[in-house]
Amino acid sequence: MNPRLFYHLYSHKIFFWLFVATFICQLFFWRETENLKPRFDIVPPVPNQYLVSALSLGDKEFLFRVLATRLQNSGDVFAGFVSLKNYDYSRVYQWMTMLDTLNAKSNFVPAIAAYYYSQTQKSEDVHYVVDYLDEHAAKDLDAKWWWLFQATYIAKNNMHDINRALDIAYKLSKNNSPSAPFWTKEMPAFIHEEMGDGCMAFTVIETLIKESESGARQIKPEELNFMRHFINARLAKLQKQKFDPRKCSKKL
Repeated sequence: MNPRLFYHLYSHKIFFWLFVATFICQLFFWRETENLKPRFDIVPPVPNQYLVSALSLGDKEFLFRVLATRLQNSGDVFAGFVSLKNYDYSRVYQWMTMLDTLNAKSNFVPAIAAYYYSQTQKSEDVHYVVDYLDEHAAKDLDAKWWWLFQATYIAKNNMHDINRALDIAYKLSKNNSPSAPFWTKEMPAFIHEEMGDGCMAFTVIETLIKESESGARQIKPEELNFMRHFINARLAKLQKQKFDPRKCSKKL
């Protein structure tokens, strides 16, 4: 039979059975793969310093912006969102510290650490955020004092570790930034008061008064009222508790 005639007579049947065969194969493939789901890392491993240097192509700032945005959007995959409790926070910490090697002055990474990643439902993971903020602020305390305050707050309220909060509060109180409000110097007193340690709270208050009177610490006029209120309120509370500062000499 002439090939052209054969094609003319049977082409519709050939294409029909090809369609049926393809459809059956597709159904079989779907049945075997319907339970297979793509595997992905919510937070991928951090590239080593040599790879980071190669990827930057001499422009660390551009790479910083790309990778910082990637860290911000980690978990936003396949049109869905992943709960923070499922993140590997050890990797989140490694990403944040790596990004600081590209740009330690930017406030973008500490901002997403303090305002986003600190909200994880697993309180045991929060220490990674506090560790990062503490280390980040240590690079330039006067410029980064705000992140130490955030670390203090997160340690006390999210980690429920008031001792760690006190340790960071003392670091915060040592800042000499002209833009930092006076209450940053008083944070240890706030924490000691919550711990019920009247002696230490009294000592911090006494130190503040002596330094302000001697001129060792410059206080802005608009902060004087707050300072007076802080000292009067704490002293009134200690007086109500019949606090005797003479008993503190044995403890301090």
